[in-house]
Amino acid sequence: MPENIRLTSRDVPLIQLGVYQCRFPVREDPSVPGGYRFCAGPTSPDRVYCDHHHSIVTAVDPRRARSGLHLPQRRAA
Repeated sequence: MPENIRLTSRDVPLIQLGVYQCRFPVREDPSVPGGYRFCAGPTSPDRVYCDHHHSIVTAVDPRRARSGLHLPQRRAA
């Protein structure tokens, strides 16, 4: 089973998602409107993803952290 799908995922179409349900797409399904099924796990009021999927989408790729991209620092006035 892919890492981004948990056994607690309910695998529902977007049209059936309620308030505070995870909107992380877990698989394609051409038979439903929109073509995807979503996790539908519980979320907090300020998030669109459950804790598990939030940690996936906000994770920092260590390769990007070392890419050498440096943003200019602002000087204090």
